[in-house]
Amino acid sequence: MQQSVFPWFQPIIEIATGQVLGYEALARQRDASGEIQSAGGVFSDPNLDRETRLELDRSVRRQALTALAQAPEGTCLSLNISPQWLSERTEEDPLVTLQMMEELGVDPSRVIIEITEHGGCIEQIRALAARYRSAGVRVALDDFGTGFQQLDRLLAFTPDLLKVDMRMFQNGAMGHQESALLHTLGDMASRLGCKLIFEGVETPEEFRLALQCNASYIQGYLFEPALADFLPIDAKRAEVNQLLQGYLERMVEQSARRQWHLEGLHSQLLAMRELLLAHDGEGESALSQYCPDLAILRCFVCDREGHQVSPNYNYRDGQWLADSSVIGHNWSWRPWFYQLVAAEDYSRRILRSPPYMDISGGQRCFTLTLALDEDRVLVVDVVDQLGGDAGVSPQTSFHSDLMPDMS
Repeated sequence: MQQSVFPWFQPIIEIATGQVLGYEALARQRDASGEIQSAGGVFSDPNLDRETRLELDRSVRRQALTALAQAPEGTCLSLNISPQWLSERTEEDPLVTLQMMEELGVDPSRVIIEITEHGGCIEQIRALAARYRSAGVRVALDDFGTGFQQLDRLLAFTPDLLKVDMRMFQNGAMGHQESALLHTLGDMASRLGCKLIFEGVETPEEFRLALQCNASYIQGYLFEPALADFLPIDAKRAEVNQLLQGYLERMVEQSARRQWHLEGLHSQLLAMRELLLAHDGEGESALSQYCPDLAILRCFVCDREGHQVSPNYNYRDGQWLADSSVIGHNWSWRPWFYQLVAAEDYSRRILRSPPYMDISGGQRCFTLTLALDEDRVLVVDVVDQLGGDAGVSPQTSFHSDLMPDMS
């Protein structure tokens, strides 16, 4: 029974080097015709008792650890362990996987324990994960982002690796919400000091999305399915470099287009500033005869303390509409405000926020801020007509020769 289930190995590729970092051991079995198929269903088969399933699980782990001796030097092995098995053990019980590693002479630094599924006692998982890490084994959270229990685990302990399964998003179109979630996960991993593995990556488009989301490693059919044997460590280097070169060319082109678009908006910003200054900030009279670029959604004025001192001037259907309900709102806490006010070249700098979804109009936008005069700030919301990959860049600031110094 034990030998009826065996491991195959799916490569995990390190993006920065193009090398094979290691392999995830995945359970396989032969069907009636001798074809290899996933054995995942065996471990939830109601016809098998718990002890049989546990022994099969341990058998796959032992076979995988034994095979690691044949893997290229420097590569690692990732093993899936269910919280069900972890949470049934106390802090005094020996950890079977660590015992296997010791018996087989496996270097703990070459092993990653992936905590799968969402069950189990958080405190027991935390304690047992700490034991693995104290032995030199790295710990990963699998399927991160699929439930709030994963956030509970982050509060209990910070894993070395977070795994995001791209297949969660393959059943439907990749819309703004799905993209925003992935970018948020990438930002969270960076802030926590975790490295991010994207698995289930099947296409160059998904590879590019993983890059935008701060991925360190890629796993999926884009490179290889699970294999019976190990690859040379540099087997995928050329393929990764080709993908990265294509990504660089794409991002350079999009960034150039975005910069060109922003430069085109400068004259619009100057014209708006001059009109508002000529009318002492009275927007309705100043803007009444002004037709802006169609990308401009609204503008308003704040004092140097961040308080909004003008209505929102919204440009819709060829006319400016004033909304005075927002006067007095305080925007001093927004980075696009306080970073401008703090700038030594306040009178010449333009700040651009990261893109966001405008709630009122459901449009992808970004915010530009520039000095109206020494005492006031002009804020302009702009529809992000370019969108695309370049739209995920962080807040940027830049000088412009079109912006005269007001001093």
